[in-house]
Amino acid sequence: MRHDETLLLRLASEIEAEIGALMKLRAEFEAAPRETGDSYSLRARASILHDFYTGVEHVFLRVAEELNGGVPRSEHWHRQLLVDMTLDLDSVRPAVISRELAELLGPYLRFRHLFRNLYGYILDRDRIAALEKDFSVVFDRFITESRTFAAWLRRTG
Repeated sequence: MRHDETLLLRLASEIEAEIGALMKLRAEFEAAPRETGDSYSLRARASILHDFYTGVEHVFLRVAEELNGGVPRSEHWHRQLLVDMTLDLDSVRPAVISRELAELLGPYLRFRHLFRNLYGYILDRDRIAALEKDFSVVFDRFITESRTFAAWLRRTG
């Protein structure tokens, strides 16, 4: 097996492993009570939303490192990384995710940034509720599109 083939197969396996971790996170999300207004519940739910985008970005970082020539270096590299994953790089790789999915993921990226830089008592209940409302749709699309990309890696490798 050539080095390039090994790299692609390893990357596909890493993506599938991250999907497995995200599936456990989804189970936590589904079990989390949303009716309670206490700050502990709000912080826990916010943590799940934070972890979701962190898992998404783990996939993107691995693709960028192995296939894109590295992670973007700009000050806003997190946003650029998301955009980069929508690009079809001729003779290198297809788009990892659709532009539509990138638009849906944008609010989760922005929330993750806020979550990391705020005190928990400042969390906005309405913002969290909006992200939770769309979570299942965004989650399912990410899993589907990531698995499609992993399947391409396996076929190519």
